[in-house]
Amino acid sequence: MSYDLYFYKRKSSNLSEQQVRDYLNNSNYFTLDENGSQWNYYNEETGVYFGIDWIEPNTEAEEIEIWDSFESYDNLNFNFTVNFIRPNFFGYESFPILDEILEDLDLYVLNMQDEIDPDNPQKFEKDYLGNQWTVQNERLIKENFEAFQVDFYPKEHSDYIWNYQFNRNQLQKNLEEDIFVAGYILLKNHSDGKIYRTCVWPNHIPVIIPPVDFIIIQKNYKKFFRNVEESGLVSIQQIEDKLGKYFEDFEFEIPNLKVVYQNNADKMQREFNDLKIEFQVHDFGNLISFDRFVNVKP
Repeated sequence: MSYDLYFYKRKSSNLSEQQVRDYLNNSNYFTLDENGSQWNYYNEETGVYFGIDWIEPNTEAEEIEIWDSFESYDNLNFNFTVNFIRPNFFGYESFPILDEILEDLDLYVLNMQDEIDPDNPQKFEKDYLGNQWTVQNERLIKENFEAFQVDFYPKEHSDYIWNYQFNRNQLQKNLEEDIFVAGYILLKNHSDGKIYRTCVWPNHIPVIIPPVDFIIIQKNYKKFFRNVEESGLVSIQQIEDKLGKYFEDFEFEIPNLKVVYQNNADKMQREFNDLKIEFQVHDFGNLISFDRFVNVKP
């Protein structure tokens, strides 16, 4: 299921199909497929994706009647597509980019899923399309929750994770010190079926950690003259109990971040290596990708 929008221009406009292609080709948002007809957006950090496709011009009389017979508008043969049955943050990330494209190119949109006027190209106010997608997305989730076998995850956690992941690379670039900014990994527990927030912390290095339920630690130390490597899940409760004194609040536009600076990382080696591994990842649960959970349920 997808939300599809079709690009038009006023007949008086000089905008050409090639100019739209050039705009998309020069955009930092997209990669062009090998056929030269699809511009794909994908953010590895957040899992958000959508596409803009060029469609072959219509040749059948019936299709021309539907798509190309508007008195004041010309079909540019491009359409925007974003999937339904997705977490709300797909809309937060996708539609500001779409709004930017529509404004920059002065485009009109044929929105056949619009409740007010699905039959004519029109201009939409900023955020209108994103809000509409959210409403329709939530309705379709409720109707198809079982059929699509998706998992529910609370919106407040989901929104926080998206905001953190969306800004994580910029946070990493802005740091003056050598500190690892941990990213979210979500695991669905085999026992209770719930989704748990995790991140990786290798070898007690300096780190910034967002709110999580477990941390995947990686140990590397010597024991009886041999190297020992261990990794696995440690609850945030154990981390706070044994290493909490080394963490400090980290001031950033995203709240509730904790940091271990280099001076404290140097002090905690023995205590870090004494942490008890509580679960192996594969025994605890399965990885959940960011497009496989939703924020509402029936």
